[in-house]
Amino acid sequence: MKSNIISWSMRNFRIAFLIVGCLFAFGIYGLVHIPKQEFPEYTIRQGVVVGVYPGATSEEVEQQLAKPLEQFLMTYKEVKRSKTTSTSQNGMCYVMVELEDHVNDKDEVWSKIKHGLAAFKSQLPPGVAAVVTNDDFGDTSALLITLESDTRSYRELKGYMDDLSDRLRRIESVSNLRPYGVQQEQISVYVDHARLAAYGIGEKVLSAALAAQGLTPLGGSVSNAETETPIHIAPSLAGEREVAEQIVWSDPEGHVLRVKDVARVVREYDDPDSYILNNGHRCVLLSMEMQAGNNIVEYGREVDEVLHTFIEEELPADVRVQRIADQAKVVGDSVHSFLRDLFVAMAIIILVMMLLFPLRSAIVAAITIPLSTFISVGMMYLCGIPLNTVTLAALVVVLGMIVDNSIVVIDGYLDYLGRGHSRWFAAVESAREFFPSLLLATVCICMIFYPILFTMTGMMGDFLTWFPWTITINLMVSLLLAVMVIPFLEILIIPVVHVRRDGRRSFTDRVHDVYRRVLAWTFRHGWLTISMGIASVIVSLLIAMQLKLRMVPFADRDQFAVEIYLRPDAPLERTAAVADSVYRVLHDDARVKSVTSFVGCSSPRFQMSYAPQIAGKNYAQFIVNTTSVDDTESILDEYADAWADRFPEAYVKFKQLDYQNVPSLEFRFYGSDIDSLRAAADGLMAQMRRMPELQWVHSDYEDPRSVIDVRLDPCLLYTSDAADDRIS
Repeated sequence: MKSNIISWSMRNFRIAFLIVGCLFAFGIYGLVHIPKQEFPEYTIRQGVVVGVYPGATSEEVEQQLAKPLEQFLMTYKEVKRSKTTSTSQNGMCYVMVELEDHVNDKDEVWSKIKHGLAAFKSQLPPGVAAVVTNDDFGDTSALLITLESDTRSYRELKGYMDDLSDRLRRIESVSNLRPYGVQQEQISVYVDHARLAAYGIGEKVLSAALAAQGLTPLGGSVSNAETETPIHIAPSLAGEREVAEQIVWSDPEGHVLRVKDVARVVREYDDPDSYILNNGHRCVLLSMEMQAGNNIVEYGREVDEVLHTFIEEELPADVRVQRIADQAKVVGDSVHSFLRDLFVAMAIIILVMMLLFPLRSAIVAAITIPLSTFISVGMMYLCGIPLNTVTLAALVVVLGMIVDNSIVVIDGYLDYLGRGHSRWFAAVESAREFFPSLLLATVCICMIFYPILFTMTGMMGDFLTWFPWTITINLMVSLLLAVMVIPFLEILIIPVVHVRRDGRRSFTDRVHDVYRRVLAWTFRHGWLTISMGIASVIVSLLIAMQLKLRMVPFADRDQFAVEIYLRPDAPLERTAAVADSVYRVLHDDARVKSVTSFVGCSSPRFQMSYAPQIAGKNYAQFIVNTTSVDDTESILDEYADAWADRFPEAYVKFKQLDYQNVPSLEFRFYGSDIDSLRAAADGLMAQMRRMPELQWVHSDYEDPRSVIDVRLDPCLLYTSDAADDRIS
């Protein structure tokens, strides 16, 4: 039956070649249009629940808010208890929640948790202002774009960003557009207390007058038999001039007192809690996300067109646009790298086979590589398998395997020709004879990779889902090509076996002679051969134990991140000073192209496996772009250890982007006495800090912070004269 199919494909080679040609062309089409991503889509099963309890101490927050929240969250079977932790601070707590690995629809689970928390809030103390849940940790920015200018205000920059956002929303594949770093303007009223006292009025009178005029009442509508017309009442306080002219007091004689008579009114920006700088310049940042299932390379081209038009038509010369993170470029470079490796592999196979086979045989085997690869990409496109880091790695892994089936068939063909059989018989019989062995070997190789679908759970299991399927498609396509297409190519390209008549021996003959002698020696010394085999296994295991183990390699990027941590009570000004010192060193380095500073805040997730930290005034982060991948590694090697503890009150972490979120070593201490827990943790940290392999050893128990503790005397508080004095 198999020989009949092989014979049919050879007799009807035009049909077979037409099918293969169409599949090859479809593979090229699929390579262009297949969904491309940097990483596979996987479920991030983490979230954070934030409880706000103004005025409460950290102990009160822990007892009255954090513990009840933890106990409530533990009632959900989808919550992984061993990975759920809480951190209590003055007036606030964070509960880091992780879901079980078997949870696939995390949105459904978080929806249940949010509804439950909304009802549970009524059981918390009345002083709890809010309980907020954030589960959008998996939203990754495809592009980060900055608009920077030293001459334009934040209001003007936001106007340009809104205009750009409106243009970008017309791209169908655009998902979310999120602004960062925008500072809001405000109208500030600076009261002159001496003047207020002279007029005999207090601040409450002034505040009440402004509050009343600041409200926009409902207008209602006017109706008649034919129409209904809405009434719109314009706001009375449209700007700082209207605020300054506002009357706050009048007497029967017509004298009035305006805000400008007792206060100074200015439009300004408040002291920021956080801000973003790009290369030291004021900027706002736009985070762009892509809808799932789209081609990110095409997405990047469409964004380029919009940006080019926007810069030419709308943007003034003193406002600059820069990309600081670009997944489209990363994925495009990966695809180009894969195509380069594909052609390099073809050249290497031809060169190697020329040593062992005639040139014509090498050409037939090499043809298998592009045919199998592009047809496989077409099959992936049909099956909805995207092109990303994992599937590209699978295609690269099997580059050397897909030619094996063809080499076996070609070798059998040459053997039959050498024994005097016709080309037709040799082509058909070699494919028929070796097909069962090739099928068994191919299936075994494919099955080797499927256990990872069961042994890997959680995020890593989602990450590797398409890896074995990509390998299976590619190897099965190469098997079909070896038995359906290669036989006719053998007849077409390898018409006859040339036998050397000059008596010279080929390189292949010499290899065969060496192999026969070695094989004969192993049979004569059987026990020694077995002992050497066992010894080689033992030595290999010993060497393997000394190797550094990683699931996936570091990301080859011309980009890295810097994270700066200060004491929790550090003001923003001190964080900014440390960040500025680090920025100046990086900015003066010729290998650095740009530095984007996030002071008091963290960046959006610009890489799937990079999770920004929960920000605060004591935290800063940089996104640093370099001139090359090699420069990135050299900068990290030069600065990482030298700057880690450069500042006595800060820790500076230079972080290479990674394809896996490597967890830190974590040790938990359980008990009811916090002082004993802290003493045990301090003892362990002291021992671990002596280990040179560890870089940053710390605990989540913060050092004591200074607070102002106000205690009211109830006796004095309710004395009428004293109460009037204190309340006024």
